[in-house]
Amino acid sequence: MDTMMKPSFEPKAIPEVGEDLNATEDVVGLAPTTSSAERPASLSPTPRKRALSGHSPEEEPTSKKLKAPPGANIGNSPPSRPPNMAEPAADIVDKETWQGFCEIESDPAYFSVILREMGAQDVTVREVFAMDPEILEMLPQPIYGLILLFNYRQFGNSDQADECPANVWFANQLPAQNSCATLAMINILMNSDTVGIGEHLTQFKEFTSDFTPFQRGEALASFDFVKKIHNSFAKKMDFLESDKYLSYKVKRAQRKKAERQEQLKQKGRRASSTDSAATDDSAEGYTSQAHHFIAFVPVGNEVWKLDGLDAQPTSMGTFDPTKGETWLSAASDTIGAFMAAGEGEGDYGVMALTQSPLHTLRKKACLTINTITAIESRLDALDTDWRAFTTTTDDNGQEQPTSPRLLGIEQHLSLFPISPTMAAQIDAMLLPDLLERRGRLTQELSETAAGILAEMEAQAEEDEKATQRRFDAGPVIQKWLEMLAENGYLEENLERFMPGKKGGSGSGSGGK
Repeated sequence: MDTMMKPSFEPKAIPEVGEDLNATEDVVGLAPTTSSAERPASLSPTPRKRALSGHSPEEEPTSKKLKAPPGANIGNSPPSRPPNMAEPAADIVDKETWQGFCEIESDPAYFSVILREMGAQDVTVREVFAMDPEILEMLPQPIYGLILLFNYRQFGNSDQADECPANVWFANQLPAQNSCATLAMINILMNSDTVGIGEHLTQFKEFTSDFTPFQRGEALASFDFVKKIHNSFAKKMDFLESDKYLSYKVKRAQRKKAERQEQLKQKGRRASSTDSAATDDSAEGYTSQAHHFIAFVPVGNEVWKLDGLDAQPTSMGTFDPTKGETWLSAASDTIGAFMAAGEGEGDYGVMALTQSPLHTLRKKACLTINTITAIESRLDALDTDWRAFTTTTDDNGQEQPTSPRLLGIEQHLSLFPISPTMAAQIDAMLLPDLLERRGRLTQELSETAAGILAEMEAQAEEDEKATQRRFDAGPVIQKWLEMLAENGYLEENLERFMPGKKGGSGSGSGGK
């Protein structure tokens, strides 16, 4: 860390964890696997978040919407203060200062945009329509990890590791925060050594290298760089709904704690429960509808399930590449069995975090262009008039390879030189063979260029989709309605839209 920039998070004291680690009603929190005496005295990020302890699967509050865009790069946000509940709601609901994580729709386009804005290089997210080997082979390769979306329920917890292995990077999800989508992607990126994760995530990975999963979750909760990108998809109502749910959880935790204290005082009497039936507007009803994202990732020759609501990662099996086995086969079997055990629940979604096709296509284009350049140099040495023998295809009467600048690879050409063996073969070829090979490579480059341009267009569409999703029309609509109310239009036309609300109990049809 001495040679790197100081990260945008500072150590802080770890919040104490309740004695009953299994009691999810005490506090909205995460139960770590070590006692408070065993934990280090300091933790990562800035002390602006809620001091929460304990951990429960109940704490994944919201229901991710299936299917529902990135703007400019988002940097570190300035230090912010925790929301003051005494202030007006307009001051609390702010993307810059809100300390939670909003819900994000399960859309590969949004996930790809988030990855690019966090600094991950040459990666993308694609939807998986079936856990079938042939379907998985159609995706861009390699596949770095799988993301599963499901209506939350526990599975495989009995196989959790006693502690997080040193070669597995895993972070817990803090309670009452909808960070599971971004956390699943980060858990995959941090375990993929061949992926460039950018400056911010690299510093974060090194800073948290010796942390426990719980401490990493604390660090991520205060990592403003990631939080700001995640919450850029939030609307004002998302903040209000999330804070409303958290209020339910706090009140219920306080009530449960008071009940247990009363039971201890009156051991001879059986205390009756004050819980009401769960409704759509209660914390219980809200949690019962929660969807959750988890990750499956290979580390070495082992497949791990990384669920932020679990205290530790879970090994799902091993695979032997020397026998032709892949990690995807083991993960597919696990996910398939989990879905089959869902007893009719069909609300699942699977996405793959893969290498971007642009990386492979641009590498191929660089090698092709460098090979063509070497061939043309050899042709110039043999006959300066060799272009007279080429097939004319453009307006200038010359067959020209696609421009590297058009493909965005001009600065990458030097990274992919031709091999010495290829250079020797070119030097030994005669003029007719060189012309034939140049023509063939030019055609291949045109096809590769078409693929690159198609992928660039797809990325631009993802960016535009994210931009549209990030726009919050709510405040605009609210202001418009306020203006209509001020000039009397709403009152004059209320009966058109709400029959019987003006001038008594009218029976008009209302509306046009």
